[in-house]
Amino acid sequence: MSVVHGQIKSDVETKGEFINCLTREVETAAYTEISDVEAFVKWLDEELSYLVDERAVLKHFPQWPERKADALREAAFSYRDLKNLESEVSSYEDNPKQPLTQVLRRMQALQDRRACTNYGTV
Repeated sequence: MSVVHGQIKSDVETKGEFINCLTREVETAAYTEISDVEAFVKWLDEELSYLVDERAVLKHFPQWPERKADALREAAFSYRDLKNLESEVSSYEDNPKQPLTQVLRRMQALQDRRACTNYGTV
């Protein structure tokens, strides 16, 4: 048995109550503000980081709400991406010393990213 496999087995055997507690937290998670989802996902990821291999351990717990946890993570990721894009667009300043083609490419890249977020393809 490999060391990692042994550590996974140990986590499965010793952290069941911990995972059950996290399961209840994910199942009952319901937020009206996306910033709260982002905070919850950050907390959840910190908690799950105590496992030697999150996916390998959680697959031994059929009650784990994987789809909901993944959906929350995806929402938080998209929100962070939108916040970063908003910051980048808000702080955009034209540099008259840059060649026009470079400025236009940068503006087009921002426009393309903005368009992707409007169509949900971030």
